Formats: sequence, C-alpha cells, structure tokens
Amino acid sequence: MKKHIIEIAVLVAALAMCACLLSCGRNDQKPASQPEKVTIAYSAATDAVLAEIAQRQGYYLQEGLEAKPIMRAYGKAALQAVLDGEADFATVADPPVMFAIMRGEKISVIATIQTNTNGNAIVARKDRGIISPKDLKGRKIGVTPGTTGDFFMDIFLSLNGISRKDVKVVSLSPDKLPGALVNGDVDAVSTFTIYLIQSQMKLGEKGITFYDENIYTFTFNIVATQEFIRNNPEKVKKLLRALIKAEELVKLNPDGAQKIIAAYSGLDIAMVRRLWTDTSHRVALDQKLILALEDESHWAIKNKLTKATKIPNYLDYIYFDGLKSVKPEAVRILR
Repeated sequence: MKKHIIEIAVLVAALAMCACLLSCGRNDQKPASQPEKVTIAYSAATDAVLAEIAQRQGYYLQEGLEAKPIMRAYGKAALQAVLDGEADFATVADPPVMFAIMRGEKISVIATIQTNTNGNAIVARKDRGIISPKDLKGRKIGVTPGTTGDFFMDIFLSLNGISRKDVKVVSLSPDKLPGALVNGDVDAVSTFTIYLIQSQMKLGEKGITFYDENIYTFTFNIVATQEFIRNNPEKVKKLLRALIKAEELVKLNPDGAQKIIAAYSGLDIAMVRRLWTDTSHRVALDQKLILALEDESHWAIKNKLTKATKIPNYLDYIYFDGLKSVKPEAVRILR
C-alpha cells in the first residue's frame, strides 16, 4: 500500500514537472505581445467619465492598448483632433457629429458612453429682469456654436415663442461662458455640464436656470474616422472592452468612480456628484442617438447652419460590428 502511494506521488510530481516545462516552453516561444498604441482626444472630465476611468484604472492596458490622452476643453474640439489626424478616437456629443457628417466627413460613432437628460440649460441674470423664458427676447445670449448648448437654446426659445432672430447670439468657447455671464457681457448663456454648473455657482442668487428635460437627451460618444475603423477593427474591440470594464466599476462602486473623476479633474467631489445627477454611464448604441441626429439635422437645415439640404442616412455612420462582437445586447438600433 505504501509502495503504491509513493509511486502515485512520484507520478504526480513528474506530471507537474512536465506541465511546468511545457508551459515554460510555450512562454519562451510566444512572448507577451506589446500593447498597441492609440491616441484618444478627451473632452471635459465629467463628459467622458468611462473613457477617463478606463485610463486611470489601466483598463486600456489590460486589453492590450497603450492609450495616450489628448485633453480638449469640449467634445467639438476633441472631434477636430480626430479630423486633423492628431487622435485616433474622440469623445464628443451628438451635434458636432451631425455637423461633421453633414459637411461630408467620413466618421462613425462606435458607441455612446454617456447620456444626460438635464445636461443642458440656459442660465440667465435675474438681476437684469429675466424671470421667465419669455424675458429672454431681445437679450444677449452666449453660446458655443455647433454644440449641444446651441441646439438646446434654439429649441427652448422656439417652444417659448422666441426665434433665434429675436435674440443677440454671442459666440464664445464654453470655458468663456461663465465669465462672460458674471462680468455682464451677456444676459444669459446656453451651455452644458461643467460649464453649466460653473455658471450657476458663479452667478449665485443673481441667476436663474431654465431646464427642459423633454427637449433633448444629451449623448456623449466615442467616434473615429471610417478609415481608421476599417484598418483597426481589433483596436476598436479592445477599446470597447476597456470602456465596458469602466461601466461595471461605475455601476458597482459609484462613490469610488466619483472620487476617481474628482482626483483626475481637480473638481470638488460635491461638484462631481452634482454633475452625476440624471446621468447614465453606459456603453451602448441606442435608437435615441439616430433620432437626435435626425432632429438636429432638421434644425441645422432650417436655420441655414449647414450648406447641406438633405438629411443623411445616419445608419451609414454607425459602426455596429465592434459593440456587437463584445456586447451584442447593448446594440439597440433598428436596421
């Protein structure tokens, strides 16, 4: 009996040694591949939460990507970095995507990574007699052209019986809007997310904010050129898997995710939590994106904000295969 036990022990040890040798041999023959380099143009911290968490937590690297971030003040500028060949991917809201497609740019949305129903609003100076939306008529309103703030302003004014011609539109970059409002250069600003909160905080009790969550659901997306996607489908899949890991972290530990964003952006944690309200951080392709792009196209054509006269088939500008291959249930666009 003892002899059999010894023989079994020797056999097990021998098998383990063989397995170890085989494993070592495989590792020697196939060293770990080097991560592939990509560049991602990010917008403001709270508009690209999943992209930034994936960077901070090393999820890109885990999926085989060495991701270099390029910081931009807002999504339109991030998209321009892609169009200029400075970045492979951009995080950007839907209106700049619409304008780019309408002027003939060959880009595709890979996924939506964030939505918000109250991410846009008009902040006005109450001390200048603006108490209701109708008081905006004849006023100077600061806005960043071609952004969600621009789209929201026009629709909001129209619903309240005011046309774009009834106000004085002052074009400013989003980071200049809060200061222009506080300094009295404009009577109101139509803006989004962090710049919206900054405008409210700086103006304090002198200000009033006009929301309308039924007008528009703000979407933030990952976008690349069609040529890049065509030549790098595996990089797209790796990027999506990293973003899905970030989505899971936000879902399981929202407090931890908020602290990551606060540390990364330098924003106060209270502001980050405030911006988190009404926001969904989810990697998806949803029918709402198509509807938003079409609505914005109608708006742009009607107001002669684009030279285009026809609405594109936006299905041609959505890259389905990437998300379908890594998370098929997240694809909810009708084709």
